[in-house]
Amino acid sequence: MTDWRRFEKGAEYFSIRREGIRCFLRWGADGTKRGGSLRMTCDDEQHAERHMAGKIRERLRKGFVEVAGQPAPTGDPEALVAETIGVAPLGAFRPVPGYPDVVCHEMTFAASPGRGFYRYLVLRDAGRSAISFNVRETTHDPIAVAAFLDLLVTVREPPFDGRSHAKLPLPEPVGEFTHALLCSPALAQMADAYPAISARVAGAFPIHDCEIGDDDTEVLVDARIHGHGALNYADWARGPKPVVDLRLMREKTFKVYDQGRLDRVLRELPGAAADGFVELRSYRGDVLRLTPADTDAAEQAAAFIVA
Repeated sequence: MTDWRRFEKGAEYFSIRREGIRCFLRWGADGTKRGGSLRMTCDDEQHAERHMAGKIRERLRKGFVEVAGQPAPTGDPEALVAETIGVAPLGAFRPVPGYPDVVCHEMTFAASPGRGFYRYLVLRDAGRSAISFNVRETTHDPIAVAAFLDLLVTVREPPFDGRSHAKLPLPEPVGEFTHALLCSPALAQMADAYPAISARVAGAFPIHDCEIGDDDTEVLVDARIHGHGALNYADWARGPKPVVDLRLMREKTFKVYDQGRLDRVLRELPGAAADGFVELRSYRGDVLRLTPADTDAAEQAAAFIVA
C-alpha cells in the first residue's frame, strides 16, 4: 500500500495511490463539486506500478506540480469487526446458535418486506478480523446458511496460499451451489467503507462451478464479481452465470464479458470478414474458436461454456 500522491494546477488537483494490483484515483477542483474517483484493477503489481507512473507523467506534462499528499488510510489494529461495521443499533450482530464465533445482523424492515438482507461474520483473531457474507432476505434459508457455515468454520484462516482467493468444493450443496469462493479483503471489498477494519474482513459466497475458473487470476475474479454483469452473490437463488471470456480479432488477450456481449458478437459474426473470428474461453480453460463459416456458432458456444 502506498501513500496518496497529490498534484495541483491552480485549483485543480489529482491524487493517486496504489494498493497491490489496484490504483485509486481522485480528481477535481478545490472549492467546487466538480471531480470524481476511480478504482483501476491491473493484471499484476508491476502493471499497477506502470499504470500509476503513467498517470503521474500525464499530469506532469499538463503542468501539474506535486505537493504533499496524505498517508494511506490506516485503522485501529484492535478494533472489533462487529463493533465497527456501521449497523444500527450498536451491537445489532447477534450470535448464531450452534456456531461459536459466528454472528449475524438481520437487516430486515417491516415497512419494506423482502428488501433487506442478513449479514454474517465468522469471527477470527478474537473478533479483530472476520470472513463476511451477505444473503438477501428473499433467498435466506437457515438450512442453506448452516451448510455454508459448516465449510467456513473449518477455514477461519483462508487457504489462499499466496493468492487473492480460493475456490473450494462445498461438503454439502447449498441449494444448487456446489462451490464456495473465498476472497481476500482487497478483492472482496466487504468493508471498504470502514478503514479501521477493511484490511481484515475477507469475503465468501457460494457459487456454481462454472462461474469462476479454477486458475483465474485476481484481475479476472475481480471483473467477475465486481465488473459489468457481475455475480449477484447475495442472491442465493440465482441460476448459473457461466464464465464468458472472449478474445476478438485484433485483441491480444481474453477479456471478461457477459452473456449479452457474447450474443451480440455471435449475431455479428456471419457478416465479418472471412478471416474474422471470436475465441471463447471456458471456466476450465478450454478455448473454442468460431468463424463466419460456423453456421451453428450460437449452439456451439452455448454447449461449450456450460459443458
